Amino acid sequence: MKRKDFLRKMRNRRFGEVQEREPERRRAVDWRTVRLELPDSDGEQSQESTPAGPVTLMATGIRLTAEHPCWVRGYRLWEAESGSRRAEFQYRPNEDGDAAPPGAETLETGAIWAPEA
Repeated sequence: MKRKDFLRKMRNRRFGEVQEREPERRRAVDWRTVRLELPDSDGEQSQESTPAGPVTLMATGIRLTAEHPCWVRGYRLWEAESGSRRAEFQYRPNEDGDAAPPGAETLETGAIWAPEA
């Protein structure tokens, strides 16, 4: 910004021309993180209910069945210090049917999401 533009902006601010700021839209995005503990043995499966929908827990990963349109991202699989395997992902409801942001996947009602580890 040039000095004269800066001085004009400051003068306008001082004499009553207030410029209203609009909040940044990207900060309004509300991603929710779901952390799950996976079963130890390979053949064992269990199911857990989450706000995004029921999740089938397997030793090798998860499988989410979406109950509502949503976006999912950030799948991570790791072993905790206690030796148990855990998984986490983030989801966000998508009532408007908008396209997913970069790095996320769109799930419709009833869609199955089985991320690759």
